[in-house]
Amino acid sequence: MKEIRVGIIGGGMISHRHMVVYEEIRKHAAEFGFTAKVVAMAEIDEAKRKAWGEKYGFEDKDLYADFREMLKRDDLDTIDVCVHNNLHASVSIAAMKAGYDVYCEKPEASTYADAKMMIDCAKKLGRKYHVQISSLMNNQTRMARKMIADGELGHLYYSNLTMVSRRRRPGYDLPMFTTDFYTKEVAGHGPLIDLGVYLISQLLFVMGMPKLKSVSGFATTGLEIDPALVSDPKGFGVEDLGCALAKFEDGLSLQILGTSAANIDDHMKTYILGSKGGLEIKQADTTGGPFAASLLGGAAALAMGDPSLTFYGDLGAKKNITADLDCWEQGKIDVIKNPKLALYDDNQVMWLAYKLGILDDTTRYNTPEIAMNMLKVTDGLFLSSQLGREVTAEEIEAMSKSMAITEQETPFGTIHYDLSF
Repeated sequence: MKEIRVGIIGGGMISHRHMVVYEEIRKHAAEFGFTAKVVAMAEIDEAKRKAWGEKYGFEDKDLYADFREMLKRDDLDTIDVCVHNNLHASVSIAAMKAGYDVYCEKPEASTYADAKMMIDCAKKLGRKYHVQISSLMNNQTRMARKMIADGELGHLYYSNLTMVSRRRRPGYDLPMFTTDFYTKEVAGHGPLIDLGVYLISQLLFVMGMPKLKSVSGFATTGLEIDPALVSDPKGFGVEDLGCALAKFEDGLSLQILGTSAANIDDHMKTYILGSKGGLEIKQADTTGGPFAASLLGGAAALAMGDPSLTFYGDLGAKKNITADLDCWEQGKIDVIKNPKLALYDDNQVMWLAYKLGILDDTTRYNTPEIAMNMLKVTDGLFLSSQLGREVTAEEIEAMSKSMAITEQETPFGTIHYDLSF
């Protein structure tokens, strides 16, 4: 059985979720026909690095302060990038240039320009490259995508994403998260880049990746920031609200509202309207898939395991009906009928299958391209807000700028990232 040897860059919260999933893959190796083993990890924070090593039983020789030293090993097959947003392009490109295929945590980057740079680098250097978008990896997405492709909703004309949190600013309202979530330098942007990546990407994917025409948007930091709660010297620099109307070819539009802090109750609504029917997407997975459930425990794990759909409209002779579609149960049956579908139920499983050639560019989900097109929408939102007018897709592509970090101060000196390739 093929074992893929993984090196992880970044020892923060998300790396632990990835470790849980790798362990689950090992438990299910007979089903997949492959497994994975993390053999090294790099983390600049000494305390975090030491704690990580103790937790997973790693020797000091396999723990690195400088990821560039880890990349010199001769026993690594792939790199798993678990750093924060504006380091994704910097670190992923460095790993690709060192000869490695790369699996990158979401968001792919903070801007369309950086995502395109990562994709272009992978293509030029011949590297395989994949991005974590857990909302795609379940039967909710497969079922919605097939219904739309089969014409069961008719002509699509409108979709909506409303994602409102009363107080959910990571690192600020939620101190268990790093302050890297709210500094402009590292995070880039706020809620639509953080959790919105899952929901916008899912909508675009199930709707068949419609071609963007224009975006009209608005972004702001609406709530007052208490300086006493800002512990990072770089300050609180990301927006807490973004809204937009994106227009696509063939008369389809997407309306978005995303907040991480608002003086209103939490609520979420995602739906797609067509001439024959509509779909409401409920409990889309934003937490990592069933293999990550054991890390969460309790009600959170149960909720994560049940992404569902509700259909409204006409089904054949049945008119104006409401039907709850049991995605979870149907998905289990589908995998029994076609075991290969299990490769589509987890990000890391899909990545490893793609890495090994079990899935190829025609059969895997092209998550880098999906994520890049999602970032074209959010870049359009921010650009429109800055300019005070609607912007075209061509303007977004031309005006999107890199936010990738090119110099990083560390305890052992400055890392200079060369983004050329």
